[in-house]
Amino acid sequence: MNVSQGKQHQVVVALFWSLAQNWGGRVLSFVLFLVLARLLSPADFGLAALVAFILLLLSSIAEFGFGDALIQRRTLEPADVTLPFFCSFAASVLLAVLIALLATHIEHWLDVKGLAPLLTAASLSLPIGTATLFQEALYKRQMDFRVLAVRTMVATAISGIVGIACAYAGFGALSLVIQVVVQSAISGLWLWSQPRWLPMRGYDRKSFRELSGYSIHVVLNRLLDFAIVRTIDMIILSLYGVAALGIYTVGARVYLILMQLLTQAVMDVALSALSKIAHERDRIAGAYLRSVSLGALIGSPVFVLLAAIAPEFSLLLFGAKWSGSEAVMQPLMLIGAVQTVQFVNSAYFGALGKPNYVFLLNILKFCTVVPAMFLLPSRDIGQLATIFAFSQLVVTPATFALALRLLGLSWRQFLRPIAGCLCAIVLAYGAVVLCREATPGMNPYLRIGLLSSCFGVTYLTGLLLFWRKQVLSLIDFVMKRGATA
Repeated sequence: MNVSQGKQHQVVVALFWSLAQNWGGRVLSFVLFLVLARLLSPADFGLAALVAFILLLLSSIAEFGFGDALIQRRTLEPADVTLPFFCSFAASVLLAVLIALLATHIEHWLDVKGLAPLLTAASLSLPIGTATLFQEALYKRQMDFRVLAVRTMVATAISGIVGIACAYAGFGALSLVIQVVVQSAISGLWLWSQPRWLPMRGYDRKSFRELSGYSIHVVLNRLLDFAIVRTIDMIILSLYGVAALGIYTVGARVYLILMQLLTQAVMDVALSALSKIAHERDRIAGAYLRSVSLGALIGSPVFVLLAAIAPEFSLLLFGAKWSGSEAVMQPLMLIGAVQTVQFVNSAYFGALGKPNYVFLLNILKFCTVVPAMFLLPSRDIGQLATIFAFSQLVVTPATFALALRLLGLSWRQFLRPIAGCLCAIVLAYGAVVLCREATPGMNPYLRIGLLSSCFGVTYLTGLLLFWRKQVLSLIDFVMKRGATA
């Protein structure tokens, strides 16, 4: 096996285990989530969502973006990790202590009864998660996703069982917090028992400055993205209450899980793999077009299908007590069909050493999405979710324009491979709309099968009509890479 074939084999194996980690873990997590949704109330989920909101913000600050910086760095010595690790871990401990001390004040400030004990318990996961993240980043850098995959499945299963047991015991929202803390603890113990790096005295200040120069863009991007995505949570909490926040959380969960399933596994491998060929513009440009085509072929139709059958799908998954979640799910799924193609740009920006592009795009998105949610009127969480989703489309042309310019590609080269697929998706969505209108009063559980079949048949027919050559080309490419591996 030559060097090139060896690298391809490593990437394919890494992608397989990354898919196993993300898909296996996310699917198992979602199944456990469905069980908990049947046991707990919208108010319980609203409280847990608010705790997650606060901890996610703090963890983004404490980690300082060093995880991505370590993955992206072309050469890395053990001493390079020392200062980033201790800075992040110290920050996470400090923030955890502050949260525990200020939990009662935060509860009064937000006027959400029962929040303080949940915040105090959840603060334990902050330093644990930060310490774990460094080991995880080094595993990803070495493209060793097998251990990460097994770790994810075991931690998810055990923490899920604990969470369900607590829910049965009547712990309410605390069940979800305990689940998160247990999962974080198991993940940390698993990776630190097989470390890729151990704390040491030696450190490199020059390397720390270089890593900081990259990581500052990462953390600013995350904070901007956090502000864009999570502002809607606070608006819902202030306008409609904690139960409405729970309904929004459940309605958005399918969208979030799908985004993680269809993008995160590839993104984890992509940043490591693409960084190694960033200097070969022809190869990385070809990889980009294939990534976009695969996203349009596999990811986009899944999102559009679930948007089309959202009323029946929500009822089937969550039950009647979560009425209203379908109005949240539908617009998010439609925007997800675009984002599953668009989000690949971030990996290429990072691999080419341009994280500032993501930062600039997030500023543009923030200046569009947040004012839209505050200024445009909405009568319920469904309308607010629609405003949130479609205002994000403003930044889409700019995102692709920057990516194409960086890779030396034209709009024609970009659109030609995906135009036929997009036509097939639009036709399939239209077919579902017509089919629903033709079957009024039909049992929703039977209708979901009929509508899904209608979408599938129409989409596959459209692919044969408009996109046959591109599909065969992608299949051939994937089969060759699989044979090489």
